[in-house]
Amino acid sequence: MSEIQPPIRTIQQVLAAAVAVSDGDLEAAMLWYRNEPLALFDYRTAESLVAEGRATDVLNLFESFQAGFVG
Repeated sequence: MSEIQPPIRTIQQVLAAAVAVSDGDLEAAMLWYRNEPLALFDYRTAESLVAEGRATDVLNLFESFQAGFVG
């Protein structure tokens, strides 16, 4: 059984937001996207959340970062 990939556009949106909060560092954004466990989401990565169709949740997380939330 093959996994269904999220649309590339969705991945690009999340990565663009990650780059924006990482001072333009694409490499850091990619590492974060693929490897950083997110406590707010039961320690799943952004990549796994996007694959589950939860890109909006990840994008909302970036909005909270920009508003000053550091959790």
